[in-house]
Amino acid sequence: MSAQRIRLWFRKGERVRYISHLDVLRYWERAFRRADLPLAYSGGFSPHPKLAFAGPLPLGFLAEAEIVDATLDERVDLDELEQRLEEQTSEDLALVGLREVPLSSPAPQASLAWADYEIVVPGVTLEDAQPAVDEFLARDTFEWTEERRDKSRTYDMRAGVRQLSVAPEEGGVRLSARLSAGQEQNLRPEELIKALLPGAAPSAYIRKGLILDEPSPAREAWRRRGRFAE
Repeated sequence: MSAQRIRLWFRKGERVRYISHLDVLRYWERAFRRADLPLAYSGGFSPHPKLAFAGPLPLGFLAEAEIVDATLDERVDLDELEQRLEEQTSEDLALVGLREVPLSSPAPQASLAWADYEIVVPGVTLEDAQPAVDEFLARDTFEWTEERRDKSRTYDMRAGVRQLSVAPEEGGVRLSARLSAGQEQNLRPEELIKALLPGAAPSAYIRKGLILDEPSPAREAWRRRGRFAE
């Protein structure tokens, strides 16, 4: 029976930006095994490690704070767990934080709401990019059709952008964006660039962090009663 659930935050660096999500999962499974930590596995003929990621990182993206929940069969002191994991991980996929979460908490993928990105775009000046950003933010809606293989979907891109800004970067610009990442709408930063700066070729997509819509007793009390419970 599961005894403990740990939420980990980790980075994905330049040297491993092109390894797949499956490889990342295997990396963390091996790290727990080498650290002799009691990682839980599913039952059945093909047991799987109980590692739940908030969202797969697209191939080629860098990341600073990806989220994975690990379920353990036995309780482990957090400081000890952190030390043992750090001894088995590399700087390329390094642990950057952890905390315990209730076993009954929703899976991080089910709670994922927003993702923060930085996008480095060479060959574009601030004078060109700033008006495009300002015009986009001034709109109430922005209908966009996304083409992927033989399928297409049309949606309101503006509704999927909570924050957006642009700053000069050596040889180009750097955009910062908070984009919808939930199950209802998952806005890909590649599509945002296509819409804002047609023909631009970003040199780096960096996922800075993930925002979960976690349960809050105080927020739920406010919704029910019109104020936060004391």
